[in-house]
Amino acid sequence: MLFGVAKGFAELHRLGLACAVPRLFSCEPAAGGPLAAAIRRGLPAVTVPVGATDAYSIACQVGGYRGVRAIRDGGGEALLVSDPELVAARRELARAGLWTELSAAAGLAGLRQYGADRFDGPVVCVSTSSGFKDIAVGTQRVPPPAPDRDTVRRRLESASGP
Repeated sequence: MLFGVAKGFAELHRLGLACAVPRLFSCEPAAGGPLAAAIRRGLPAVTVPVGATDAYSIACQVGGYRGVRAIRDGGGEALLVSDPELVAARRELARAGLWTELSAAAGLAGLRQYGADRFDGPVVCVSTSSGFKDIAVGTQRVPPPAPDRDTVRRRLESASGP
């Protein structure tokens, strides 16, 4: 995906439809991070062990050469985000009305870690999937509340979290 975004912007730039190719950042689980490891080591690609993480859909052992090129060529960076950072970002997205799986909050987690104040223009965080892809969906059973307004209101308020 990272390479596809870079390629698309490069083509738009060549056609004169975009003034520049934006800096691209990868946001990988700190439990692995093959793109970050390749950038750090100055290699086109590496294989890394993947530790425990709940961000299972982006926890990869190998990052693609094209992803490394997209980051390097555009002056971006490879960020490593922890599970607690991902959880905080997912909560923030939920407060904004977006239901994502944990992995899909990586872009926002990376932005919060890096610091939005370090950019002088707009920032786009790509969220790649909904909460339906989270393997924990449907595993928690909640008994239905009594069918009166006050009980339902209390249940909803207590479930909204911080």
